Order: sequence, then structure tokens, then C-alpha cells
Amino acid sequence: MLHIAKPKAGETVFVSSAAGAVGSVVAQIAKLKGCRVIGSVGSEAKAQWLREDFGLDAVINYNVEPDLEAALRRATQEGIDVYFDNVDGAHLEAAIAVANNFARFPLCGMVGQYSLY
Repeated sequence: MLHIAKPKAGETVFVSSAAGAVGSVVAQIAKLKGCRVIGSVGSEAKAQWLREDFGLDAVINYNVEPDLEAALRRATQEGIDVYFDNVDGAHLEAAIAVANNFARFPLCGMVGQYSLY
């Protein structure tokens, strides 16, 4: 996050799997750097935790939102400057669609591609 994304105060950062071990630390780093932070999670309990305990500016529950890109556009009117990717798939596609020019995309994981079988 610090070496590739180089977040700056005032930028908007989108973190997928924001309630996970890596995502929650990345979200906190972005907040400490003065960024506006949007996280994605799979439950309302996780969303509430991120809002209340970490002060995320917006949280998207991808299990409730039928259109991730539309939800991300609603969460940020100005686009995103950094996408910290833990998931790949629809999250990455939405981030690309909403990214500002010269946005940075550190790739960490691709949990969306893992097979459970």
C-alpha cells in the first residue's frame, strides 16, 4: 500500500475485502494518511464494524448490492485514486470503471478466483 499506491491526503481509496486481516489494515493505513476510504464486505455486521471502529467513509455490502459498479459510483462522486485489490473479478472491473486517470492498483489477492472444491 505505501510503496505502490503511495496514498496522499484527500485521495479516495477503495479496498476490497476490507474487513479481512489485510484489508482492515490497509483501510486503517489509508485513513491515517488522510484518505477517503471505501470498503467492500460481505455482511452488514462487517460494514457496521468498519464504519464504527475504523471510520470508513463508505462501505459496500456486495451481497446486498446488485450492481457493484453503481454502488461504487454512488459511494464516490469523484472516482477512485487507489484500489487495493484483494478479490479480483467484479470488484476489479468496478474499480477500473470508476478509476480516475493515473489511479494506482496494488494487487494483493484474488479470492474471487479461488475454488472451494
